[in-house]
Amino acid sequence: MGEKGSEIEILIGGKAGEGINRAGQVIAEILSEMGYYIFMIFDHPSLIKGGHNYSIIRASEHPVGGIKRKPDIVLALDKNTIKLHEAELSPHTVVIFNSDKVKNAEGIGIPAVSIVDSAGGVPIMINSCLIGAFCKTAGLEWSDVEQILLDKFPVRSALNLDIARKGYDISEVKFQLIRAGENRAKLITGSESLGLGLCYGGIEGYIAYPMSPASGILHFLSSKKDEFNLKVFQPEGEIAAILMAEGMACCGCRAAVGTSGGGFCLMNEGISYSGLAEIPIVIINSQRQSPSTGAPTYTAQSDLPYAISAGHGEFPRIVISPGNAEQAFMWSAKAPGLAWKYQVPVIILTDVTLNDSLYSLSPETVINEDYDYGYKEVDEGPYLRYRFTGDGISPLGFFNGNSGPVKINGKTHDESGISTENPRILEKLAEKRIRKASIIKRDMEGEKCVLRSGNSNSGTTVVSWGSNGPLCSELCSRLKIRSVQPIVLHPFPEKQFETAISESSKIIVVEDNSTGQLSELMKSYGFFSDNRILNYSGRQISLETLEKRLMEVI
Repeated sequence: MGEKGSEIEILIGGKAGEGINRAGQVIAEILSEMGYYIFMIFDHPSLIKGGHNYSIIRASEHPVGGIKRKPDIVLALDKNTIKLHEAELSPHTVVIFNSDKVKNAEGIGIPAVSIVDSAGGVPIMINSCLIGAFCKTAGLEWSDVEQILLDKFPVRSALNLDIARKGYDISEVKFQLIRAGENRAKLITGSESLGLGLCYGGIEGYIAYPMSPASGILHFLSSKKDEFNLKVFQPEGEIAAILMAEGMACCGCRAAVGTSGGGFCLMNEGISYSGLAEIPIVIINSQRQSPSTGAPTYTAQSDLPYAISAGHGEFPRIVISPGNAEQAFMWSAKAPGLAWKYQVPVIILTDVTLNDSLYSLSPETVINEDYDYGYKEVDEGPYLRYRFTGDGISPLGFFNGNSGPVKINGKTHDESGISTENPRILEKLAEKRIRKASIIKRDMEGEKCVLRSGNSNSGTTVVSWGSNGPLCSELCSRLKIRSVQPIVLHPFPEKQFETAISESSKIIVVEDNSTGQLSELMKSYGFFSDNRILNYSGRQISLETLEKRLMEVI
């Protein structure tokens, strides 16, 4: 019998429609209650039924940023799970399988179908049986998990608990998982964290057309709209979504939209409209693998230059890419304030890994900041919506405000908003946008735009962005090398980045794309990488694989 006092990794797999994700969440919640930090991914094709779905739950005494893909325990609802993950199993991996479906397998066989049928349950309760078996295999006392399981089975709780107990009794103790401490955090998906952050940052409306992996934000906020006093709409498409949000902003209502790459494409004219009409808006672009429809449920970091340059014409914007639930909350809370202060689009780049994964988040680490930046209000005298000012930022009045007539115009215009093609005014409009961009770049240097972790004295520096940031931070801390994660990617925080990589003898950039998009962005500012580790499998790179590839280039 082994002892796993510091961490454990569990894989649970089966067909789509068998409740794999929820079963993984229940296991994650049990381990969270025992004081462990959690990171859980859910891997699934874009199918409603069939195929192969699996969740991997990593629980550790220390914060985690990724998975190892070397599970200690596998819960197999079907034979396919064992076959497809055979290469990931070690001699120490314990396989718990549904012996009514899986024959001739090595491990702990649980007749889950028979147990559920004899108890008068339904097929989805097979998960409850295997979760109970997991608790026994991990060495958890029934008295420690009984109430937790009861709380996690909101429907037919007593029956689910009875079935879980039967699975527990049949299983065997293989590990002795010890309590890591008091429950430190709440479990939350990246999508939920983004939604909560937006609400904390003061949005009053969220408008989106469902598009994976951003759909989770829409589902979450629609379920909480009354609690947050939030207007949530699903219009006929992405073009309508961004125009509705901009219309709300013109009436003084902070709004955000969410989509993935294809929907972001459709929003381009609306983004340009925001740039010229100076309408504040927050746009979440949750990146998916490949161009076009691509692989909707698999991850990538392939929209960076597009987000920086989306929309025609020249105008300022802010592009942010958080890496985990904590960063997602903080920066999505900052985003509405930044959009309104500067009257620009703020684009939040996420990906499948961030949106769909489950994280431990301690509320006290994110809710004590003030995320309201304020905005330039209308002063006395005749109101000019596009007044030329020293910093390029005009006073912000609304259709339903008290500033008198408000003329908002997506055509070139004078200070009052009247259309014009006068060459001198066109020049002044362009210069106004240039001044605003300069002010944004200056002010953003006052934010913590770049995170540094690991060994700050190391000559080797690993640079990453988005969901790879926490993964690289964890590995670099263990390897005693430096990790640098720029969160704000435009305007690029040159001073902070230069300080973060100072005295580096080797710079390695890790990205989930095939062209080195961050590396190319760095190059445009005079920062050159020595090596690139590019992953474009649609899955977040594992800690073991990343370590191996790092060792090849260090």
